[in-house]
Amino acid sequence: MIYDVKALVYSTLDSISDISGHISPRYPDEMTEFPCVVYSTQHESVFKDADQKEQLTEWTFTVDIFGEGSLDDISSEIIGKFEPMGFKYTAVDQDLSDISRIGITFRGVVDNDSLKVYEN
Repeated sequence: MIYDVKALVYSTLDSISDISGHISPRYPDEMTEFPCVVYSTQHESVFKDADQKEQLTEWTFTVDIFGEGSLDDISSEIIGKFEPMGFKYTAVDQDLSDISRIGITFRGVVDNDSLKVYEN
């Protein structure tokens, strides 16, 4: 059984007081409350043992932060939560009219037994 990083992503984001309650796995029809965070996850098998038990799973997840003004403090806090877990990241900034966006993509290979994260 693979470790569910989706639950880890949500609970970690929800622990950040500035965005708690404004987190979704889907883009809203309208963005009316800021800051808001939209996340997505994907995974693929890296290694299965002789019994076909998935030992290593590569996870990629993206966290999009939307808001008015600077989002640097929030993005730094998000990176500060996931980077020590072992996830490597890349980030991009974008200005969408009056709304700012920072997109952060995290990657790591999770050992499903020890729950350690390794860089790919």
